[in-house]
Amino acid sequence: MSKNRYQAENEFAKDLVATLLSTNHGYYQNLNDDQKILLKKPDGNYITLNLTPFHTQPQTATANQYFNNTYDIDDLLANYNAARESIKFEDSLEEIHVHTYAKTYLEKLFEYAQKSVSNKDAQRIGNWVKNFDVYVAVKCVESLLSSKVDLVFLEIAETLNWCVHFDHLAIRCGSARYHHAEAVVKLLTQHHGYTPSQVKEEKFYQFADGWNAYLLYKMLDNGQILRLFIDQSDANYPKQIIQHWNYVYGFTAHHLAIRTTKLIDNQRISVSLNETIAELQKKGIEVMTPTGLYTLGLLQQVFARPEIDNNIPLELTQFLSEIGNDLEKTIRNAKLLELVSRREMDNDFAKRFYSLYGLDFNACSPLHTAAIYNYFLPTQAAHVIKTSLNVFQ
Repeated sequence: MSKNRYQAENEFAKDLVATLLSTNHGYYQNLNDDQKILLKKPDGNYITLNLTPFHTQPQTATANQYFNNTYDIDDLLANYNAARESIKFEDSLEEIHVHTYAKTYLEKLFEYAQKSVSNKDAQRIGNWVKNFDVYVAVKCVESLLSSKVDLVFLEIAETLNWCVHFDHLAIRCGSARYHHAEAVVKLLTQHHGYTPSQVKEEKFYQFADGWNAYLLYKMLDNGQILRLFIDQSDANYPKQIIQHWNYVYGFTAHHLAIRTTKLIDNQRISVSLNETIAELQKKGIEVMTPTGLYTLGLLQQVFARPEIDNNIPLELTQFLSEIGNDLEKTIRNAKLLELVSRREMDNDFAKRFYSLYGLDFNACSPLHTAAIYNYFLPTQAAHVIKTSLNVFQ
């Protein structure tokens, strides 16, 4: 890409920062970098958010050809299989070390879905994932079929005329001992067209409790933004849960993050976390502890209680109990639903943002969403794993 493109991205970030500073007293100036903004956490510490857009070229939304005609659960599963076979996935990697149960887990999931998922839900899933690439569509089908809460949420959003946006997927990749995450990153960059951000803070995360993650991004030619969080346990942390989730469930997503917006006077507005939680509670759905409230809406998240898998073979649970850390209990956490709220840019900035990718912004398009902050926050990423484990205590 040209030097002018980088200059345009930098100028965009500077203007966005200046606008936030002039309109909200909760943001603070970063004197060292005018493309970043500071926020003050409740403990008095500051966090830095880089508002520079990730640097990439739009790519084809490849899932439409497989999921465009989805009328019932049989269609959805057939379309899933066709999409799954069309391009390389993790099971093509020599580095995988998953248990045979990982395949059984998906087989049981699809058997259950065929009997219990309504055709209306299957249509909702197909109509949503057809806008993605094949990789995300396949992972989302697996994720949506494994969680009743996700399906209830899609129905709630449809009733309230909220627009449901894909925010990100977290793929649990195993252990750095086998370079699992690195192998998956290579697969995604070479065969699926993902790129790491040019923003150095978004290339790699290392967490004190024994795991690490790579961040990947993609813009589709229909305006859909895709984010992937590729995580694994550190090589010298045998009790860290991610490697065991991977061993039992394969490379399915640990969580699917969804967010919603609504259109008011031709301006896309984010649905607040409080609104989301209230609607779920009306359906009797319990959520856990929200986080990110200090970001003034730039990135907030909450999790529903995880879907529990009680079908794990005894040989696996016994093996995990010998390792310790209550792994035989926490391994049953098969899937989380993450609900996200990201504050949207106004239309003028949204048009500038999409123009960086050579695309025209349309506020009425359900695929077009221009969040002010497009990345992840390490403290909130760490919160995901801790929250997921605490549910069993």
